[in-house]
Amino acid sequence: MAIKLIHGTDEYMVSHHARNAVNALCPETEQALGLEVVNGDVKTIDEAVTALKTCLGALRTVGLFGGQKTVWLRDVSIFKDKNLPKNEAVKGLLGNLADEITKGLPDGHHLVISTAGVDKRSGFYKTCVAVAEVEAYDLPEQDYNKRPIIKDRAQKLFAKAGLRVQGGALDLFLEKVGMDTRQLVMEAEKLILYIGDRGEIIVDDVKAITSSSAEAITWDFTDALGERRLDEALKILRQLLFQGESPVGVMFAIENLFQSLTQFRAYIDQDWLRVGSGYGAQAVQWSNDPDMKDLFDNFPTDPRKMHWFRVSKIGQQAKKYSAEELGVCRKRLLETHEQLVSSGVPQQLILEMLVIKLIAKV
Repeated sequence: MAIKLIHGTDEYMVSHHARNAVNALCPETEQALGLEVVNGDVKTIDEAVTALKTCLGALRTVGLFGGQKTVWLRDVSIFKDKNLPKNEAVKGLLGNLADEITKGLPDGHHLVISTAGVDKRSGFYKTCVAVAEVEAYDLPEQDYNKRPIIKDRAQKLFAKAGLRVQGGALDLFLEKVGMDTRQLVMEAEKLILYIGDRGEIIVDDVKAITSSSAEAITWDFTDALGERRLDEALKILRQLLFQGESPVGVMFAIENLFQSLTQFRAYIDQDWLRVGSGYGAQAVQWSNDPDMKDLFDNFPTDPRKMHWFRVSKIGQQAKKYSAEELGVCRKRLLETHEQLVSSGVPQQLILEMLVIKLIAKV
């Protein structure tokens, strides 16, 4: 008998390890007769009740021909829902499942429960901790804490494939795929196949083959805008709006970009920051100017503590705009923001005209 609860905020790792656990308990050649999968991804009380009743029924039913039986309660959403566990019927069935786990399953029966989230204060979780094997695969909430973990996973994937990663290629890869492990693994596999026997990943490879995550598409848009690539900026803008991105949200992203460009243009003009054209931490150099130190020490976020890759990218983009041009851009941003929320002109047209005006030479 084996009872496992596999949970965590890292959906890919939970799914991956749950599948491995199921395969270990019930080999793939035996799963047609020996495995019963119960879908736990539910949205309503009725669906939750049905899933739990099905799971309980499967646990209480003898395996076909008296053989071993593995029940996989998969992708359970009940535990992370605010309302479902409070329902009396659902609460009662969870209690019944906890009782089954406590008294032990019939000989030859196994149970694997996989879920993206579980309340560690709940009686069900405490029961699992007491009598079952519990595995947790959580990612930190903050991106700056997630990044070292995701970066380490990417490095291990490429190293396992026997590939070296040149300069800023790894940082660009992480920026494009974001902090989701499943996206990371899929894009790493694509990149590994694309490289073939060449043995080294360079920046151009990442640009050529790696798809951006939904969040990273916005970064691609602001990068195209900052680098004054008009055709690409318009293309990505239309993609964002087609995918349902809020025009006002896009406007905020543009405003944040030009605020950063204005700041970094000033740092460069003051000779506080020197940004080279290559990739690598050495391409970014902050000065030791005491006035800069006094100013940055009082900032809520010290620019010197930003990752060198981000500093390099913003700095290189800021060098493409003069201080005078950025001043004109700020005026255009103010005018456009007002027009966006008050004009009857289609918002997509307003944003496209803004992009053209921002990239055009003053």
